[in-house]
Parts: sequence; structure tokens; C-alpha cells
Amino acid sequence: MTDHTTTRRATRPPQGALTVLATSETPGIRTEVLHFKTTARNEFWDLSDLVREVVQRAGVRHGQVVVHTPHTTTTIVLNESETGFLNDYRRMIDGLVPAEGYYEHDDHELRTENLQEDEYLNGHAHLRQMLVGAASATIPVVDGQVLLGTWQKVLFGEFDQARERRVIIHVQGA
Repeated sequence: MTDHTTTRRATRPPQGALTVLATSETPGIRTEVLHFKTTARNEFWDLSDLVREVVQRAGVRHGQVVVHTPHTTTTIVLNESETGFLNDYRRMIDGLVPAEGYYEHDDHELRTENLQEDEYLNGHAHLRQMLVGAASATIPVVDGQVLLGTWQKVLFGEFDQARERRVIIHVQGA
């Protein structure tokens, strides 16, 4: 039997600079952006506490919070932050969409759109994002509480490589 023991820490909160983009008291709106650096492909960052803090700073009692990533190779998902589950996920996604495969997106002899001078070979990361989820998640806020299930966490998923990233947290309500 293979030993699959790993460090028992599924995720960690991101460390970075927070910037307030917008605030309003009536209606209650607050938008903050977190700038942080990821460290590897297929990692997840737990944003749950940060989302709760932004909701608290917004002073919104009833409304919603939107958590958004503006990157095409990342995702926001609501799921459990448990090491075994996330390791299972990593093995599954590596099998479905191997990083070393051929991707037309990475073939600069064929590709003619949206090219940049310092283009990463990241076709696998774009496909993984399309399979997994969305760029945003919307969560209800009731009585000032973010309504997540017992084991649900707000997770930021990185499918590319270590990079500078942003997450936008937008709260609105009364």
C-alpha cells in the first residue's frame, strides 16, 4: 500500500495587501480587492474569514457578498477545506487535464489571438478552470452572517503557476 501521508493543512489564508475600491452607506456597498501571490499550481486558498471581515466592515445586515477572481486560470469555489479531499481533487484533475499534454492554446505556430510577449504555456490551466467552476460566487448575508454550510469554505483555486493574483470582494445590501 502506498503511503499518501501529507502535511495535514488543506489550505491557508492568503497574505497580501487589501485596497478599498468603493464604499457607500445607502445603499450599503463595500468593494475590497486583495492582492497576493500564489505559490504553486493546483493550490487552494481559504478566503472565508476574509469574506466575513469585509462583510462586517461593510455593515451589511441583509444582502449578498460576491467573491470574484479576474483571472482566467483561477476559480472561486465553495467546498470543504479538507486535505484528503483536495489531494483527491489534485490527483483527479492532473489525470483529466495533464500539465504536460498538447494544448493548441500553447502552440504559437497556430494561435493568433490574445498573445503576449511573455506568454506562459498554460493551456492546461484554462481547461481546468472551465471544468471546475466559475470566476465568481455569490453568497447570501442574513443578520450580518455569511450563509455558508457547516463545512463550506470560500476557496480560491490556482491552476496555473505561482503568480501575482487579485480577488475582489463586493458586499451589498441593507
